[in-house]
Amino acid sequence: MVPTKKMQQKKIYEGLLEMLKKELFILPDKKEENAHNTISALWHYAAGNPVSAIRAENLELPELSSSQISILKELVLSRLSGTPLAHLTERQNFMGLDYIVPNGHFIPRNETELLAKTAIDTISKDFVTKERIFVFDLCTGIGTVALAIANYSKNTYVFASDINESAIDAAKTNAKYFSLDHRVTFFNSNMFDSFESLSLKNEVNIIVSAPPYISSKKMKNMHIEVANHEPKEAFDAGPFGLSIFLILISIAPEYLVIDGYLIMECGLGQGEFLADRIKANDRYGSIDKICDDNGNIRVLKAKKVA
Repeated sequence: MVPTKKMQQKKIYEGLLEMLKKELFILPDKKEENAHNTISALWHYAAGNPVSAIRAENLELPELSSSQISILKELVLSRLSGTPLAHLTERQNFMGLDYIVPNGHFIPRNETELLAKTAIDTISKDFVTKERIFVFDLCTGIGTVALAIANYSKNTYVFASDINESAIDAAKTNAKYFSLDHRVTFFNSNMFDSFESLSLKNEVNIIVSAPPYISSKKMKNMHIEVANHEPKEAFDAGPFGLSIFLILISIAPEYLVIDGYLIMECGLGQGEFLADRIKANDRYGSIDKICDDNGNIRVLKAKKVA
């Protein structure tokens, strides 16, 4: 019996899947990836249909040409050599949205969804009756949190900044991709610099940020998959990993409305110290410490008071 093309491709799929099961290393902060959705995502990319691993998981595999099979095999080898899956497929899922992730850019992490969900929940509870809600997102990267907020909170107008010009270009691409560019504006600038011209002091409802929070010393221990493929400035937060947090805590009240919120993602072990720094600032009232599934403080939410 002569094997059909479908049978041949099934054999190729099973062989590559087995290779990935044996050799693929998955970083702890990318637990959503596995051998099955990795080969599925790479298969779809080779077919000209870029999707994230999560999106590929439940899609039927298309038939590949011989040249596309060659591309697939090269992609698998690149993944096993340490190239991040999101850089190979140019897609990463975050809050149910497939973001475009150009090669070399910071890859959104699932753990940051806690920050986005906190902001979205806060909007729905505290500002649901407002016609226009103003949000700042600092250290926005490719626009991950800014666009998630705009997508799920329809009456928000988001202004986002990042010091990396290439990241802002990618963020603008994602805004157009999701048809959110009419409500999200991106600035290539450092922290609050570009916001000074917006005449929004004491007018912003929520300020969010997922800043770099890894100390320069710990950067030396970053896995090769991160160190060789993602921008250093997306992780390195100086000698103690706290410098950007202190700027956020200090300047945010100048822009927030009374009863507006500063909502920040923080690294493991940083939550209690940063909560104490917020408490020491008399422009803040209540502070919520929001934990992940392991009981670690990963998001701080502080309300501005009169």
